[in-house]
Amino acid sequence: MKQISCAILIVLALCVLLVPSAKTTTVGERSIVGAARATFGQTAMLGTCLVKNVELGTGVFIEPDGSASGVYSAVLNGKSLLGLQQQIKIEGNVLQGDVMPNGQTFFSGLATVNLGDGTPTVSGVPFSVIANGETLRLSILSTNLPAAQVTSGVISIE
Repeated sequence: MKQISCAILIVLALCVLLVPSAKTTTVGERSIVGAARATFGQTAMLGTCLVKNVELGTGVFIEPDGSASGVYSAVLNGKSLLGLQQQIKIEGNVLQGDVMPNGQTFFSGLATVNLGDGTPTVSGVPFSVIANGETLRLSILSTNLPAAQVTSGVISIE
């Protein structure tokens, strides 16, 4: 009986050592960090604001299982329909993320949004960002903004 038990333990130990774990077969964790300014190449409208550029800061860690943690902070600068300067402020908590085969990074979560037009700040707004080192696309308030080109600063994906 002892010999059978020992043989079973040896077989189990070999299985554990020789079978690759899920961690070794998936892409490792990724991070996206940056502080940048990006300009929209075409008209971007969010609410009643014609958006010209975005100033952003982000620090995101994406786990192999698609969960993520971190923050995304953005200020969209533009003009209201009346021609007045307007700033839309977005403070987001990142909850999910992924690195796509083409090298772009996707992350999403929930944000607090201040439209800068005197209306109350709104919490729990879903947002998502697709970024590479040169461009980013923001979707918020059911609006997909066009790609914005990074003009200063850096967005680093590691």
